[in-house]
Amino acid sequence: MKIQDLVYFKHLVESSSFTKTAEAFYVSQPSISLSLKRLENEFNTKLITRDRSKRSFHLEAAGEILYKNSGKVIDLLTATKKEMANIETNTVQLGFLPTIGGAYLSDLLPSMNQFIANLQLVEEESSKIMMDLLHENKLSIAISGSDSPNVEETWLEQYLIDERPLQVCVAPNHPLAKESLVTAEMLSDYSFISLDEEYTHYAIFDHWAKNNQINSKQISYTKEIQTAGSFIASGISVGIMVDLLVKNRTDIISLPLENAPKFYINLIINKNAAINPLQKEFNQKLVDIAMQQSEEVY
Repeated sequence: MKIQDLVYFKHLVESSSFTKTAEAFYVSQPSISLSLKRLENEFNTKLITRDRSKRSFHLEAAGEILYKNSGKVIDLLTATKKEMANIETNTVQLGFLPTIGGAYLSDLLPSMNQFIANLQLVEEESSKIMMDLLHENKLSIAISGSDSPNVEETWLEQYLIDERPLQVCVAPNHPLAKESLVTAEMLSDYSFISLDEEYTHYAIFDHWAKNNQINSKQISYTKEIQTAGSFIASGISVGIMVDLLVKNRTDIISLPLENAPKFYINLIINKNAAINPLQKEFNQKLVDIAMQQSEEVY
């Protein structure tokens, strides 16, 4: 079975048109019909019934089943092809969060000179997206964040690099700016800006806010770290976040928060990913360095 036949079929069902499907892939309509025929032969069943008088068709029961699963099958076959291709190449990939993981690359990479020519960095601001890339075998190793020191997933190996308490981030002229320690009670009347659910910060802040009876109407959410920083710097909102997100900003200061929740920075490996020998060597060396540094810190 060809992956492309499934791709054509999925688009055909969603567009309800042989013409539109052919145009979308720059092929002829007979090519789409032949592709459909190959699928029907493959599964030994009829997938659609065409009404040529109305230039329409309806899905048979088997067609409904195939369409329901086509997206998953396409993704799986595509990922499998990519994994096989990765084995044949000497590319080495490392995923990281620029604002978080970037702070640790200077400690981890100096001993990795032999891999630099083959190294491809994959950057994502969102820990959730990074974990999805790992889980989907699009990456085998990444520096990511979590709200717990232990990520309970059977497919991964986790190595703790660092843990940092969230801090209160405010503008220099904010009423709290000169405080040496900020309590939840001191924050009860202020508005907050938080990163949205794509970020690990969301889960950590949400848990803290609920535990401290912060009204949801006091909280705004954003998809962009830069936007959160702008709200904080303007004095409109307070941020509860790890200081690494604002460390290079002179218009924001970070203050200790009493009983602050922690943000955990981890080296995550998908132990089930199919990887080439160079990537395997790279992953192991990075693990060794991370474990050594973790022992020195803790």
